Amino acid sequence: MTIISSKSQTILLNIGIPTFIKRENLGQKSSKSIIFHKRDKVLSLLLKPLEKYSKEEQSLFISIMNTMSSRNSKNEELSESFDFKSDKQLNEIIQKKYNKSEIIISFGLKAKLDIDVIQAPSLSSIISNPNLKRPLWEKIKKTLTN
Repeated sequence: MTIISSKSQTILLNIGIPTFIKRENLGQKSSKSIIFHKRDKVLSLLLKPLEKYSKEEQSLFISIMNTMSSRNSKNEELSESFDFKSDKQLNEIIQKKYNKSEIIISFGLKAKLDIDVIQAPSLSSIISNPNLKRPLWEKIKKTLTN
């Protein structure tokens, strides 16, 4: 690394040449973020806020949620974001925040959870490979009949 004088730094700055660039976080974030989306008694775990998904992914998500929620749903939806560092911490967050009577579906989240969760592929994976829908619908149907 070369050290330049303060006079040289001033000259470079005046002509618009930066002497250093602030680096962004290089993927060394120690915690992961998860979004809880709740509708009726259905809790879904998403990797990012629903608004950040494509319209097609949003449509798919809404149709899946509609199949698991009641027809007389108030359509009260609650989204919350949580940061966690381990699967154990994620389990604790879920158990503190939500009761056991809810159906929980996880979209694309790779985590070992102590609770009964429908593990679904990511929304983009389901759209790109429609063959993933059938096993997902079977898991949902099995959960709803229990």
